[in-house]
Amino acid sequence: YVQLNVRDRDIVGFVEEAQRTVDAEVELPSGFRIEWSGQFEHQVRAQRTLMVVFPLVILIIFVILYMTYGDFPDTLMMFLSVPGAIAGGALFQALFGYDFSVAVWVGYVACFGLATETGIVMLVYLREAIDRRGGIEAIQTEQEIHDAVMEGAVQRLRPKLLTEGTTILALIPMLWATGVGAEFMRPMAAPILGGILVADEVIDIMIPVLFYRDRCRRLRNRKARTEGATP
Repeated sequence: YVQLNVRDRDIVGFVEEAQRTVDAEVELPSGFRIEWSGQFEHQVRAQRTLMVVFPLVILIIFVILYMTYGDFPDTLMMFLSVPGAIAGGALFQALFGYDFSVAVWVGYVACFGLATETGIVMLVYLREAIDRRGGIEAIQTEQEIHDAVMEGAVQRLRPKLLTEGTTILALIPMLWATGVGAEFMRPMAAPILGGILVADEVIDIMIPVLFYRDRCRRLRNRKARTEGATP
């Protein structure tokens, strides 16, 4: 038995590299074999499970959003927060130097839900601003849509700051935690915090613009149908 502890790097990556090195440089006598065992096996099994859970979570989020709002373009707009969350999570993971682990994967999954939540808040306010004007069927000009989008996006600022501010303030201390369980909490908090911060910019900038363009497209299509039906 050769026993060792791995520090300052991913345990699964170390085992994989060690296996390659041993296979290339160690010639075993006839009848001998090498087996690798330890805590890394638990992480390998967890990662295999997460490879199924990860895309399943994304699919479930998309399906729930579509079933709730019944509008495919709006669902896609809300879903834009997920790529933003991935980018922000990866940025903070690299910034803090965390390798992929079960805790990091769990952080990404949690981040998707939080980022989608803020996207929903934005779209709800935008849709309500349109509805207060009688809906897209009652709006006559693209300027009215522009005014509604500006109104909805500005109204969303306060609940957005409250929602994200409380989350960010709760996560920041976890990044520098030193107590029991800190080795799991720190890598989990990094992608959540980064994902929320970057996804927020995607939500604040892209969703109102895309919503405006989509409603303008619907307005033009409605006018085209009306003109086509006029004798």
